[in-house]
Amino acid sequence: MKKVTTPLLLHMLGQELRFPRLFLLQRKLTLNRFKKTIDPRFPRELIDLAALPAWVYLNLKEKIGQRKAFEIMRVALLTGGTAAQNLQFDTVHKERNFRNFADLELENNRTGLVRWNKMEVVERTDRRFEIKITRCMFHEFAVHLGIPEMTPIVCQIDNAMFNSYLPDEMTFDRGGMGRRISDGQNECNFVWELRQRPQPLA
Repeated sequence: MKKVTTPLLLHMLGQELRFPRLFLLQRKLTLNRFKKTIDPRFPRELIDLAALPAWVYLNLKEKIGQRKAFEIMRVALLTGGTAAQNLQFDTVHKERNFRNFADLELENNRTGLVRWNKMEVVERTDRRFEIKITRCMFHEFAVHLGIPEMTPIVCQIDNAMFNSYLPDEMTFDRGGMGRRISDGQNECNFVWELRQRPQPLA
């Protein structure tokens, strides 16, 4: 993910900071000190994954303001996160189809980038797949650091990945707006459905 996000960050930061490489280098050099301030109840692997983007964002807000800092991080994390999700689904070696998607989504929830969340399967058929997340560690992590606005970026990575896995064939939604844990709800619903193919004209 860093291989994707770092060049993009440098490009965007170059328009806002005089020495963007120095800014990122300073964040990396002070990262371990920042990690020590994070509650140890969070899994070490989650901290290792999420601490650097959070640390960059926290410092960037102080330099250029929240709005610009957020947009820069959103572009970088959406791009890198979508790439990382695509790699997890390994579509070079596994055919893109609804069954494989559901199998891999369950596997990713057990062992992948979101393995720290709590997930339950609500329904799984040949045309509809629904799960619910009852605990989002990414949201808890962002709230702990005082940057809850970062959680929706993780949700937007899901939107980008899931709606492009089988474009025009499979749809993804959460059952409407304002239905995420980051919106104050108790759970997040993930619903994937295959579209009905139009009948040929007689």
